[in-house]
Amino acid sequence: MGQNSQGDSYFFKPVQFLGEPKVFPPPAEGKLPLSVQFIIPELKLGNRHKKFITQLARKCSTELWGVDTQRVQNRRTKKDATLVTFAFYLPFGTTEEEYPNDILFASYLLVLRFVGLLSFYVGLKLSVVHIQPTIRKNGHYSQILPAAKRGDTPPIKVELPGDIESITPSDNVFSALFWLRRGLSERDPIETFSALMVCLQIMARRIVIAQPVPHYCPSCGTQLEVAEPSITWIMRELIVTRLGASSDLFNRLWKLRSAVVAHGNLPVTPEVLRELTELKYEAAILAYQSIKLSLGMPLDSPPSPQQLFFVTDAFMYVD
Repeated sequence: MGQNSQGDSYFFKPVQFLGEPKVFPPPAEGKLPLSVQFIIPELKLGNRHKKFITQLARKCSTELWGVDTQRVQNRRTKKDATLVTFAFYLPFGTTEEEYPNDILFASYLLVLRFVGLLSFYVGLKLSVVHIQPTIRKNGHYSQILPAAKRGDTPPIKVELPGDIESITPSDNVFSALFWLRRGLSERDPIETFSALMVCLQIMARRIVIAQPVPHYCPSCGTQLEVAEPSITWIMRELIVTRLGASSDLFNRLWKLRSAVVAHGNLPVTPEVLRELTELKYEAAILAYQSIKLSLGMPLDSPPSPQQLFFVTDAFMYVD
């Protein structure tokens, strides 16, 4: 949580403290017991829904131990909401220093899976606020309170380039700008990253002039067909060859992209969510550079994405 120059407000505000969890797993060998609480605004769930919610939650994790739902009310708006608590286990497999991140992203993935499945059955896009993981240590509960929203921030000084006379964006560039703006909304990390990768793919197809690749019969050598280069090749050519990024960065970005779009049966895991949060600023820089390359602007010239608005928590604005 960062303080501004006046010293009287903060960049981020923590989630609302929800108290001790209503359900919590007993100790189990080789596993870390924990719970995660969160609120679904304006959703009314009664006792008749508890069995269905429990069944739904068990579809989201084989390590689920218990579920609790309670009706709560927003003090300011007086609107009803539902407080959900999941008690589950995290298998041991990392050092104690890594547990906070493991707990956060394992909890986040469980919540995302549940709200996605519940949204499917309800037929509405449901939001989630105040995600609060809890562990029990030395007989006491210990809560992790990530950022819930951005608080007061110092004014941002805008530096606009002076010369735009020679710049004429094409239709493809405007399409990329639509997706770049969506990526800069700095909300859900999956949506942010996906939008930035779409922007890059639009620019890759515009910038990289790829020759069709002929295919030949392995037996007689006869040409069989001519195929377009794969999007993987085109994106690597843009990011590594044209923009000068490292092959390692491209491989990490493309692996995340494949997981997000379910390409190659790569699942979205807690590790994927962690990397999405860590690499979204790098993806934004590459998106900016690809547009500048298309417009004939130096890659290191303004404008650039504001780093402040990418210093966000993966739990912030989960909707």
